[in-house]
Amino acid sequence: MKTLKVAIAALSVLMMLSFKQNGDDEPEVYRNVVFAEAPTANGGTKSLKINIWKGKGKAAQPVLLFVHGGAWVSGDNNLESAGSEQIRAIMQLREQGVTIAAATYRFSNEAIFPAQIHDVKAAIRYLKANAKKYGIDPTRTMTMGESAGSQLALLTAVSNGEEAMEGSVGGNKDVDSKVIGCVDCYGMTDFLTLASDLYTRPDLGRTGKQVYELVEDKASSRSQLFGLTTDECNLGTVSANPAKFPEQYALVKSGSPLYHVTPDDPPVLIINGQRDIRVPSAQAIKMYQALYNAGVEAELLLNDRAPHGDLGKESAAAIKAFVLRILKP
Repeated sequence: MKTLKVAIAALSVLMMLSFKQNGDDEPEVYRNVVFAEAPTANGGTKSLKINIWKGKGKAAQPVLLFVHGGAWVSGDNNLESAGSEQIRAIMQLREQGVTIAAATYRFSNEAIFPAQIHDVKAAIRYLKANAKKYGIDPTRTMTMGESAGSQLALLTAVSNGEEAMEGSVGGNKDVDSKVIGCVDCYGMTDFLTLASDLYTRPDLGRTGKQVYELVEDKASSRSQLFGLTTDECNLGTVSANPAKFPEQYALVKSGSPLYHVTPDDPPVLIINGQRDIRVPSAQAIKMYQALYNAGVEAELLLNDRAPHGDLGKESAAAIKAFVLRILKP
């Protein structure tokens, strides 16, 4: 019996050693690391968490921070179970030595804008401040998002150095939140014209009432993001009456990436579906034109078949090529 116990113990050690050796061949993954405690409207705090999927290789790696969608009221930072072609594409970049990260942020029912952009920039500062710990190159960081997350990823890219957009969440104020590129997948670029851009696309199948409920009504996620939650003061009334609601109008404008474009912005890839009934392609075209006019490197891809969501294999390939060109030239 004693001999049997020794044999079993020896076998267990061999199995552990074998498992560890196999694990060493796989890139490390850090899940749900708390990078900040952010205040919420009810007087509490929310633990902001980041997932970090290391790429293959030992040298310091560039990092792509993905910002999830969900109308600023839902979603999470788990990309391993995500289904879109574009998310699968960036996760494949780990094979080329790119670290992929994804962070949570405060939802609009927890804190209104600009809380969300403060959280995203806090995640970038955290990654840079802990570059040595995670084996990343802080000078090669870019953002990407989908829908609501893309509005935040794009706003991050074009608002570098703007104190109102930086906030103080998570500390690391001595570290910049600058990124060197961005991929915008059907993100809202101008909240002030979002409704009119949809009203002029009856071919998308939305009635005027549906557009109003989606964008302008006090219960819409767009109004909720900015705390515009009354019949008198919602996104529709604010957009139409800037003189009556100057502070609210300025807040909505500040959340629109279009109005932050400057010549020193980083390269941006913009992708939108022509059949998108939530974010019409006019939003993407306006952003592209603003970047082009400012002399910023920009690419625009419009998929004439794509709805709001999966952009298809061609777009996924374009994303991979763009990210690699920016992060690993």
